[in-house]
Amino acid sequence: MLSVPAALGLALVLSAPPAEAKEKPPESKMPLTGLARSKLIPNLCVYRYRVSTPSAECQAFIDQGLGYFYSYVWMEAARSFETATLLDHDCPMAWWCLSRAMEKWGKGDQMAALKTAKELLPKADHREHMLITARLQEKGLLEGVGPDARKSSAQKTIDELLVLYDDDQEAWYYRAQLSDSPAAIPYYKALLRINPLHPGANHELVHYYENIRRPALGWPYAEKYIESSPGIPHPFHMQAHLATRLGRWDKTCDRSARAIELERAYHKEMNVKPSEDFQFSHHLEILTISLVHDGRYAEARKIKEEAQKANYSHWLPWFRLHVGERNWDEALKVVEHYRKPEKTTAAYLAALVYLKQGDLSRATAEVDVLRQAARDKRNDKLFQDRLNEAQGLLLCKQGAADEGLKLLQRVVLRTKDDFGHHAWGNGAYFMEVWGTAALECGKLPVAEEAFLEALAHDPGSVRAALGLQALCQKEGRTDEAERYGKLAQKFWRKADVDQFLSLKDEYRKMIVEMPQVGASSGGER
Repeated sequence: MLSVPAALGLALVLSAPPAEAKEKPPESKMPLTGLARSKLIPNLCVYRYRVSTPSAECQAFIDQGLGYFYSYVWMEAARSFETATLLDHDCPMAWWCLSRAMEKWGKGDQMAALKTAKELLPKADHREHMLITARLQEKGLLEGVGPDARKSSAQKTIDELLVLYDDDQEAWYYRAQLSDSPAAIPYYKALLRINPLHPGANHELVHYYENIRRPALGWPYAEKYIESSPGIPHPFHMQAHLATRLGRWDKTCDRSARAIELERAYHKEMNVKPSEDFQFSHHLEILTISLVHDGRYAEARKIKEEAQKANYSHWLPWFRLHVGERNWDEALKVVEHYRKPEKTTAAYLAALVYLKQGDLSRATAEVDVLRQAARDKRNDKLFQDRLNEAQGLLLCKQGAADEGLKLLQRVVLRTKDDFGHHAWGNGAYFMEVWGTAALECGKLPVAEEAFLEALAHDPGSVRAALGLQALCQKEGRTDEAERYGKLAQKFWRKADVDQFLSLKDEYRKMIVEMPQVGASSGGER
């Protein structure tokens, strides 16, 4: 209730509201998870798995919990499953599910839940009996199963279950989980033969193809994952894991934004703090990266504000945001954040800011810091890339174009096949830097090579498209210039208009102010 001056206390007592208007007492917490009861959320997930219970509500919460479970929303899965146990204490599968969810969540007593499932085995049907038995074997709760035989015993039990019940979706998923990758993959694919919209199998296959560096093969599973769980944020985010590597920026921003919309609604409905939602920070970070890539800086600033309110820090994406919008003061705040804990990161970021500003004196001082640290970081590939980028750009600004461009090309050659570097839209970054520097130095063949490489590695590279438009205009290649101009407009069709025009003008000025030098290669071929 709102606080009031003490002088009004007596008046409030005399005019107290009726009982029904008084503030409700806080809802009691459930014993194992310590959470308030769950609520049924409509259209959350299409997955259904029938269990032995006469309670329709218990069944509904188990289905909901499984939807959350397969999207790694462990806390809500546990909340839903424990709610199911309150609606039907004698449902063995509710306790089996609760044990699995608490194990993943890392909170509560998962073994207590599993022991209750064991006590209720007589109430389970045959397939449920085998599922529960397999978990009891895996966790060492069955006599005669030693530590070395736990996993193999569980595998054998599930194999026997599948011989008898080859349509049991939980058995197929559990059997995959009992297998090491890539041996698990055939089980997930077999499960999708039974149910093409199984959320868990589709989710795991997205991760698998991402991890083996074949993101295009994971794309159909990402689409099916979204279709399976339209009310859960994580599927919409997961597509970004693949889309940022494939240049599918037409999907990434909007799908990531949808994940955040769903997450906000979830926080409000379930009274969950952002800090309690371990996925939220990562989702906000990837949305920020995607918005910055697409020139949607105003939207990215709002997401930054939301992250800050939740006490999240995404410093490097914020740096890219502020450099992109030429907000040097905010970019330098990121630099200062790194000054004490990571001096070389601070020096690298500061060098980029000062080079953009044309302050070569300060840029040189920051590059010197990197040079002094180079001996101790010979095996640090990220540091070496940053050093070569900063040195290369500085040399280009100082008039040593050929030497500077060779350093930038060296970074491109090292990172162009680096799958880790290409994550989250970084694939064309060094190529854009190389091409832009070459364009500024009047090295048109090098610039064209760099920009074409950038478009090949990121089909959404607006800087490559604008650079090629300016270059083609300079060389009188009018049709090509028009084509690249339209491509740039397509890439940034949702961008802040003034930012797009400013970036376009930046590349136009490079051509106008280009030094009158020969178009030598300026780099190794």
